[in-house]
Amino acid sequence: MARLGSFRRAADELFVTQAAVTSRIQALEEWLGFEVFLRHRRGADLSPQGQRFIDYARNAIDMIEHGREEARRAKTYRAHYRFMGQFLLLEGFSLDWVDWMKANAPEVSLTLDSSFSTFAAKEISSGLLDLAVGYQYKTVSGVVFEPLFTERLILVTSFANAEDWRNNYIPIGWDEEFDDDQRRFIGELEDSYRIRAHFIDAARAILLRESASAYVVERSAEPLLKKKQIKRVEEAPVFERPAYVIYPSNPTHPDVQALALSGLREVTKKLGLANT
Repeated sequence: MARLGSFRRAADELFVTQAAVTSRIQALEEWLGFEVFLRHRRGADLSPQGQRFIDYARNAIDMIEHGREEARRAKTYRAHYRFMGQFLLLEGFSLDWVDWMKANAPEVSLTLDSSFSTFAAKEISSGLLDLAVGYQYKTVSGVVFEPLFTERLILVTSFANAEDWRNNYIPIGWDEEFDDDQRRFIGELEDSYRIRAHFIDAARAILLRESASAYVVERSAEPLLKKKQIKRVEEAPVFERPAYVIYPSNPTHPDVQALALSGLREVTKKLGLANT
């Protein structure tokens, strides 16, 4: 209802009658002691109380779903562990950790997801996630951000002549510090770009579709540089940014967390990413 704003459409999507939807919402409102929706001729919108309530309701549903999943897996596995990594870290890092966990913790089942680390921190704080790796730091009570390794951001271009890189520069979003560094470097280009890529892999994809330039993670650029699909802009500064492992200070499964962190650090060393 909150998403669709219509009793009829909600009933159609749930394959129940409109009367059933109305009855369930009325029962919920009676139990809560306030109106969740304000009815009108076009349907219904969240009331002021409903707007405050909706996030708590969604979190409750997520917790129930997680509890159901935990209970179902209890017959086969000792523990269930939920991991989230930024997409850029998936293929070249996170899946190596998954392989490590499968070999070293076969009694632990895993759920994998991908999103930004700021969202992951919120999920960890809410008890909906156990471990994450990502790039953006955020202070969240009860959540630990531990530097894991350092990424190098380099400027590359798909123009035939690297000196033409300014002709189609794509700013990327990383963090506030990088935004400041990027702004100082590109100067007047700040006001002339057509596209900004908050998702850094989008910038890398655009480089392969048209002549453009962008900062990308050096590790992800190396295969394209070797194939000569892109060129490095040699005079451009290199920016270093930390990658973090993110976890709760009071974990649900302390022994599994200790093992998972050990695996991440081992994978980091194996891939030659460990900070020196």
